Amino acid sequence: MSTSSLSRTVDYAASAARIAELLDGYRERIDVTLSPNDEMFTGDLEDYLGVAETAVAQIAHAMAITGTGECRRILDLPCGHGRVLRALRAVFPDAEVTACDVNRDGVDFCAAQFGARPVYSTTDPREIPLDGTFDLIWVGSLLTHLDAGRCRAFLSVLCDRLAPGGLLLVSTHGRNAVKRWPLQDARLAAIRSGFETNGFGYANHAGASGYGTSAFTVGWLASELYSREDVMLIGYAERGLADHQDLASILKLDVHHPQWALRLR
Repeated sequence: MSTSSLSRTVDYAASAARIAELLDGYRERIDVTLSPNDEMFTGDLEDYLGVAETAVAQIAHAMAITGTGECRRILDLPCGHGRVLRALRAVFPDAEVTACDVNRDGVDFCAAQFGARPVYSTTDPREIPLDGTFDLIWVGSLLTHLDAGRCRAFLSVLCDRLAPGGLLLVSTHGRNAVKRWPLQDARLAAIRSGFETNGFGYANHAGASGYGTSAFTVGWLASELYSREDVMLIGYAERGLADHQDLASILKLDVHHPQWALRLR
């Protein structure tokens, strides 16, 4: 089915009830087995799992407002050692979940511990060996480390990999994150300047090339998606991920679809 032929009437109350069923008791189902190599775990399990819980909340909201009742194929990129993936597995126990990262140890751990399909990522998104399309793509803390060109490349590939009616959620550094950066840090000040002047700021990490910190406005993101007619920006939650990073929600649907092809009531 093409994105232009997608037609769906969303009974929001029924949709929300369906999502509530998916979420019921999922926290108790989360496998809290941790890899000793998990760099995201700093000793506080509640804080660690809290990030996943905010991710699930934003995914659930996007599903509810679009009438998405299930996600059979899910991609987590970058998966790390499963900070969010473990929660996705708890919410969608029967889904095919793909764990993808340049960190091969993380991918292997997610495959062994959570039954994920392992895919080793590459720095060029066009070379990532992904099969087929996905109903849900979760992208936490990836574009926050890439320059504008690579952000565009990843956005293009990820949108291409969405199934009709599929959802892509992407975390970003927005205006609040930028405001909290220390003024005396010259590298962060340069990023802030680009953010405020051009809507996009980036600087490499010290000693690194092609990997650093980025920040961009929702306007910059919208302008990048504007060139595509097969996706719609359906939500933008400031501080939506762990009360820190912003979170954008994107739906694979022709923006020029007939009126009421996606009806909310």
